[in-house]
Amino acid sequence: MKKYFILFVSLGITASMAYAGGIMTNTNQSASYVRMPARSASLGIDAVYYNPAGLTGLSDGFHLSLNNQVISQIRKIDNQLPLLNRNEFQGEVSAPLFPGIYAAYKTGNLTFSFGFNPVGGGGGAEYEDGLPSFATSVAGLVPLLEPTGVSGYRNEVYFEGSSIFFGSQLGVSYEINDVVSVSGAARYVTASNSYEGYLRNIEVSTPAGWMRPGTYLRDYVAPTQPEEVRSETLATADAIDNITADAEVEAVQKGSTIIPVFGLSIKPNERLNFGIKYEFLTRLELENETTIDGTGMFPDGQKTRSDMPAMLSFGAAYKVTPRVNIAGGMHYYFDKTADYGRELPNRDIIDNNFVELALGLEYSLTESFLISAGYLRTQTGVNEDYHNDLSHSLSTNSFGLGGHYIINEMVAVNLGFMRTFYLEDSKEVFPTIREIYNRDAMVFAIGLDFRF
Repeated sequence: MKKYFILFVSLGITASMAYAGGIMTNTNQSASYVRMPARSASLGIDAVYYNPAGLTGLSDGFHLSLNNQVISQIRKIDNQLPLLNRNEFQGEVSAPLFPGIYAAYKTGNLTFSFGFNPVGGGGGAEYEDGLPSFATSVAGLVPLLEPTGVSGYRNEVYFEGSSIFFGSQLGVSYEINDVVSVSGAARYVTASNSYEGYLRNIEVSTPAGWMRPGTYLRDYVAPTQPEEVRSETLATADAIDNITADAEVEAVQKGSTIIPVFGLSIKPNERLNFGIKYEFLTRLELENETTIDGTGMFPDGQKTRSDMPAMLSFGAAYKVTPRVNIAGGMHYYFDKTADYGRELPNRDIIDNNFVELALGLEYSLTESFLISAGYLRTQTGVNEDYHNDLSHSLSTNSFGLGGHYIINEMVAVNLGFMRTFYLEDSKEVFPTIREIYNRDAMVFAIGLDFRF
């Protein structure tokens, strides 16, 4: 039971908590993206993240963008094992603060830029009723002890954690000519996972009432048995005492690294432009800073890998008329070459790399106000062996809408809403028993863009 509890704590929050992006990567990095997710060819200030070479399309001067998203996600798991007290489990993930800050200064052919955002993680998770992987291990006490009169189980379990991978990026973009621009940047990634939880008061229902299973075997069962089997029962009681002892964990994992990011922008004419960006593999090693470890499985100072994969993005935008702009884009994540710290090698759990595809439309109602909408499809490449109730990767369909309003020459505002629908998947956890995974997410976003 302790083993399942520590896996629950250490793995339950390390994956991406946002609604867009790959297994470990967030791409929902601006309010403009939420209202229209095809941003890979952006020529606006959020190009600091999406299309850094395209920043040469800004006007001369200083540009600043301040963004925040409020994200909520419900994680649902259904396990139909008959032994369980409950078959449906639910976790709530919230991120009331999900910032994106971008700044750029353009002078002539050069643009210098800075970006700060949650490139991975970015929320807190709470599971008030635990998860099937833990519940099944406790429920296993019932058939084990059923011959002695045990008919049920109960326990207290709680987990709360947060995960955040911040990226601070400095870059420079250069306009080679009217058609081609290039960019280079360095991103400093700092990762922090914090979690605390407990597992306690594991009890079974016996003819003598609710009590610790070891106590029941020792004080009620063993005295009624023949001498020749009593010693075996007492040994079993001692073993069960050990695996059902109360456990508590309070720990933090931290790590940091620097990666390069390169970009290319091609603008054949005033109506059409393309953006290409490549982010190198983020090799992250996280080190435990443990305050309490009641399991002995979370040693202080131990290091584990938690990479973010290399990513290639491509986008195109075309102004059909002065009022209508359409855009499309793709993000391709090289998951097979990243180390996510899992027990099985990637070749056994990842069949294909993760792909994200986006389409968007913007329509200018007036010179100051435009509305937009977009569609985002993510296709995971993991197979069934990757999934568990702690960490699973699902394909999604997302729909965003919103607007952009120019308040005056110096200030503009972006508002966006997006709803994400996950495609249900499952895994066989016991013969003829499958565990079903699903999620639901939505986000509200606001951004203020300034030009000086």
